[in-house]
Amino acid sequence: MNLPFDHVVTLVHDLEKAAADFTRLGFTVLERADLNASHGSTVFRFISLADGSYILLTAFSSPEAMSKHRLGPCLEAGEGHADWSFTVGDANALAAELKQAGFPISGPVEVANVVEGGHKWGLDLLMLGRGAGGDHALPFVVSDNEGREHRIPGPSDHANGANAMLGIRLSTENVDDVIKTLVAIGGKEAGESPDNPGDRRIGFGKTWIDVAPANVAGAPAGGRILEVVLASTDPDLPAGGKVLDLALSHGGAIRLVRA
Repeated sequence: MNLPFDHVVTLVHDLEKAAADFTRLGFTVLERADLNASHGSTVFRFISLADGSYILLTAFSSPEAMSKHRLGPCLEAGEGHADWSFTVGDANALAAELKQAGFPISGPVEVANVVEGGHKWGLDLLMLGRGAGGDHALPFVVSDNEGREHRIPGPSDHANGANAMLGIRLSTENVDDVIKTLVAIGGKEAGESPDNPGDRRIGFGKTWIDVAPANVAGAPAGGRILEVVLASTDPDLPAGGKVLDLALSHGGAIRLVRA
């Protein structure tokens, strides 16, 4: 099943500095002009890719907002990738299937706004991991009701050639449970990862998730996103790709690979 990535949430303390740093890494960073402050606890910048996915640079609007947000503890532990999502056809239908099968879920909830020019966007959001009582390595999923082209500014051309999200590497203390959930939402077990020996790969058509145990080198306590892998058209990338400067990517590891 080809379940498209929607986005990765990358938490930062200073949004303007992060936008400038990601620009130095060769990304084009965009804003979305929402007219209603429905996301008052957070502020965003978008790194939008040609395949429709994006990295969402996210900061909290205040310490109080951070303390109340489900991702607040992630930023307390340090900047970097904190959450991720897939796009599905019908979040409500998936919720019913997962609930019947006994998986923890929260939602779906409706999220909507209007951007400059009066264009509307709206989606249903279903949480499977953080905020739902599920493993913190698990994603949330969204299904667009209207205006996806207004929800996601861009896509952009990037100086570093990035054009698609290929995969995400996760760590978790509950490898079997995470894999069971990923299979339930449409993934297919593909054996050991060819890129990360010891990890188990779950395929979603052209995209993949590598699931590593919590004690893998570099994994924070409790598990987290270890790396986001992006396709790039850069002909000078070395074999195996290139990990971008972690200082400039604010702790969120990003590997560019020629694809």
